[in-house]
Amino acid sequence: MFVKRVWIEPEPRIGFDPLSDSADVLVEMEDNKLWQAHFVTLQHLQQEMQLSLDVARQHNGALAPTQFLALETPHVIVEKLTPEIIEDVVDNLMALGVFESVFVEFASEAGPLPD
Repeated sequence: MFVKRVWIEPEPRIGFDPLSDSADVLVEMEDNKLWQAHFVTLQHLQQEMQLSLDVARQHNGALAPTQFLALETPHVIVEKLTPEIIEDVVDNLMALGVFESVFVEFASEAGPLPD
């Protein structure tokens, strides 16, 4: 199976930073199936953990003031969110035969994605 196209959708923020943000990635295969995964940087995960600590501190003892992050969906952790790195990760996952264990099949209610 070959990759046809890769879309990178950064979180809707002004001033996207490839070192500290996250992005949803869609991959279209040659059979027209779409696959999705969430890519993040280590800095982004650290920011999210700091946010959990800040929230706990605002609750005046009701929550233990500790940094943590519970990930409910699969995340791919990269150094930077650049097209080159993301495409290399997709290629590596395909070559290793683990692509489908990291990406999930995407079912769009809006129909096919534009060219």
